[in-house]
Amino acid sequence: MKRWHLYPVLSLLCLSPFAQAESTGEKVLQLQQQMAVMQGELSSLVAVQQANKGSQGALADLLGRTQRLEQEVRDLRGELDTKTHALQTQQQSTAAQVQALTVQLAGGTAATASTSSAMGGGVAVLSPAAAVASAASNTSAPAVQGLGQADYQRAFDLLRQGKYGSAVTGLQGFIQKYPQSSLVPDAYYWLGQAQYVLGQNDAALKSLYAVEAHFSQSSKAPEAMLRMAEIYQAIGQSGKARTVLSKIISQYPSTPSAQKAEAQLQALPAGK
Repeated sequence: MKRWHLYPVLSLLCLSPFAQAESTGEKVLQLQQQMAVMQGELSSLVAVQQANKGSQGALADLLGRTQRLEQEVRDLRGELDTKTHALQTQQQSTAAQVQALTVQLAGGTAATASTSSAMGGGVAVLSPAAAVASAASNTSAPAVQGLGQADYQRAFDLLRQGKYGSAVTGLQGFIQKYPQSSLVPDAYYWLGQAQYVLGQNDAALKSLYAVEAHFSQSSKAPEAMLRMAEIYQAIGQSGKARTVLSKIISQYPSTPSAQKAEAQLQALPAGK
């Protein structure tokens, strides 16, 4: 009887390791599952952190570009203000010159001269607009018929109407279109005059010099040289003005231009 009582106990003792192993395996499986879940959560957290870092970097880059653009805008505004002021100043100067010339052309009167106290010789100096007005008002259609005369006359009429920018364009176009025309010296002369009124002194000197250099036999040559001397004097280069005036006297003696050159030469300040 006692042996039979021991069998259940022995059976339980024999089954206990298997039961314990199964319980441990379940716990390991549960732990593995929990670890997998935690690893998934950890990966998600890492991804979120990396995304946040990327977002912060993108935000910092965007902020930097915005600041650079703001600085560029400020720089451009400053440059625009400077150019606008310079343009307004130039427009005011040009408007004053145009108004003076318009008055001269409309009234057909002689240009008003202002005498410089430094000259002392009584030689009158005209403003650019008044000087051109005086010359243009006393000029009629060219006596010599030339190639492209209709185009030349249209450009010259624009000059007499005070449309100097359009006159410059028209005269330049005429010269390019009819380089062999007998009216080219006149075109260069009036081109220089229009540029003179617009304050384009360098361009005016270049156009007037073309008359002297390439058309020295033209009646416009000494007149162009007189205007060159006037421009040189106006921009403070009296030495060059004196050279041009002396050249007029030597190359075109006993002419009205030479007489004007002598008067202007005497009026120049000594030693300059």
